Amino acid sequence: MIYGNYRIVVRFNFVVTSKILGMIGLRDGRLDRLKLMNDLSKEGYTYSQISIKLNEMGLRKVRTDGPYTKKDVGMGLMKYRKRMKRYTDLTIESVKEELVLIPLKISQIHS
Repeated sequence: MIYGNYRIVVRFNFVVTSKILGMIGLRDGRLDRLKLMNDLSKEGYTYSQISIKLNEMGLRKVRTDGPYTKKDVGMGLMKYRKRMKRYTDLTIESVKEELVLIPLKISQIHS
């Protein structure tokens, strides 16, 4: 916006903190498996029932290639939920609004 011999600019400065940038993505279908565990848990399945279901589906633990136990499911879900919370936790630390008047050059005034 121009006012007299000045251009008026409003500058905003936001400081936002988040842990999402430091997160490493999961691969090998691990995220899909965790989502499945979480969905089953939301449907009311217990950790034990989820482990049985995963084993019946032929899914094996990624690192050890062993069958799932209720402890594996519980720990997996705990870590998955913490991960999802980090994705949504943003904190606005500060917001600054600044009005700036920039003098116009003579050539800009007569244009």
